[in-house]
Amino acid sequence: MNRRLRWSAIYRLYEGIEPLLNYSVAKEDKPRGQRVVVLAPHIDDETIGCGGVMAKHVALGDRVAVLTFADCTPERIAEGQAAGRILGVQRQDFLPYPSKTLMDQADLPGILATFLAEEQPDVVYTPGLFDRHVDHLSVNLLLARHSRASRAGYMVYSYEVWNTLTPNVAIDISAHAGQKREALACFTSQNAANNWLEAGMALSRYRGITTGAGEYAEAFLRMSASRHVELMEHAFKRI
Repeated sequence: MNRRLRWSAIYRLYEGIEPLLNYSVAKEDKPRGQRVVVLAPHIDDETIGCGGVMAKHVALGDRVAVLTFADCTPERIAEGQAAGRILGVQRQDFLPYPSKTLMDQADLPGILATFLAEEQPDVVYTPGLFDRHVDHLSVNLLLARHSRASRAGYMVYSYEVWNTLTPNVAIDISAHAGQKREALACFTSQNAANNWLEAGMALSRYRGITTGAGEYAEAFLRMSASRHVELMEHAFKRI
């Protein structure tokens, strides 16, 4: 994959998602299913985008497993593990790849397939389709390739980090906003450069206000695995 994002593909992608969008955002207590996988390009993406929902899943008895792909230095792994303990995550795997090289890793599709086979998820959280980072796009492409090959039946929920979405579902995380804030505070290496604690909580407050889901909410683009594949194929012509 060309590491430069092709904006013509992004425009095609938006055209593809338009049929999924509603004038008012639907509300869910949480996605159906008890087995959850979160795909994080980098350590902290998962907490920014869906940390409150992760904590909510755990509180309701669901299993949450996180696979992180890039820039997993010892310092950042320690931060991610601390955040995961706060959120109650049952499994965290950290891969050794440098940022911006994910599509060059021949063994990565097999690693992702093994992780998903072991976890058997009902729901997969993945970065937003418009996130302006090549690693976020790469994770979506890797997931779409796996879904197409395996004819996966899980639901895909795209979460927000670098770019906001035009969401079609929102989830109230007000009861878990404190956990999300505490988990975000663990990422001292990243917060030193950019205050992701305040950015993540402000985004959740904004989503609470604009969707009416609760005082704090997280918003997603919800779709079937097959629809996620179609969108990737529509945008990039082949995956």
